[in-house]
Amino acid sequence: MLRDVSAARRARWRASARPRDVARALAAELKLDLPVLPWHAHRDRLVEVATVLGMLTGTLGKMARDISLMMQTEVAEVAEPSGPGRGGSSTMPHKRNPVGCAAVLTAAVRVPPLVATMLSGMVQEHERALGGWQAEWDTLPQIVTLAAGALRQMGEVVTGLQVDAARMRTNLELTHGLILGEAAMLELGGRIGRLEAHHVVEQASRRAVAQGSTLRDALAQTLGENPAHAGLLDAAALDRLADPANYAGQSAAFADAAVQAWHAALAQRKAG
Repeated sequence: MLRDVSAARRARWRASARPRDVARALAAELKLDLPVLPWHAHRDRLVEVATVLGMLTGTLGKMARDISLMMQTEVAEVAEPSGPGRGGSSTMPHKRNPVGCAAVLTAAVRVPPLVATMLSGMVQEHERALGGWQAEWDTLPQIVTLAAGALRQMGEVVTGLQVDAARMRTNLELTHGLILGEAAMLELGGRIGRLEAHHVVEQASRRAVAQGSTLRDALAQTLGENPAHAGLLDAAALDRLADPANYAGQSAAFADAAVQAWHAALAQRKAG
């Protein structure tokens, strides 16, 4: 009898569109997609939120790591924005600590295990499991809070980031041009072969270190000593190869493409 009543009730609900209408109206009010299946054992959507926020926090962590390393005293190429109570050292007044980056990196360390908890909770029993989705109650809010905090901190960091281009140039010149040995090798490789070019630049590099000279001058000397290599690179070519600005590769194109993609995504979001 109970089975018959239950079957009849299910039939009436299937014939009625009211449950779906209510769900559809609520989704429209909240501007959310209407799920195909009930949420009880369907954790994909919640886990997708967690994993996307995990990736976002990881990307912010990558930015924070690089910025904090570039803020080190011996590097000093960038600095977080300064302000009262922001970044000062309690023991060393001259220091500016990367407090924003520290907060982002803290979140980047904490979020991955929380995302793992969400993924583990997907393995549930039948239609309404025990323990898996309850584990999300504290986990997902923490992920959202940490990701939001990291995003806010990084927004403040990059908005007021101070870049010391002169210091960057100074750091590039610390090796007296040795950092550009690959550029010289590739240039020569097109003329005398890659292996021979490698030997020439290697010899010039050792000479530069021993003499305390630049790679440009040492390479000119090394080429001039071998009649077969004399004249391969004139003064203008040597100057061009010694300039780091001429060996940036596709970095500018990559940066422009990233900015264009961001603008396109922002325009699409506003249009939608």
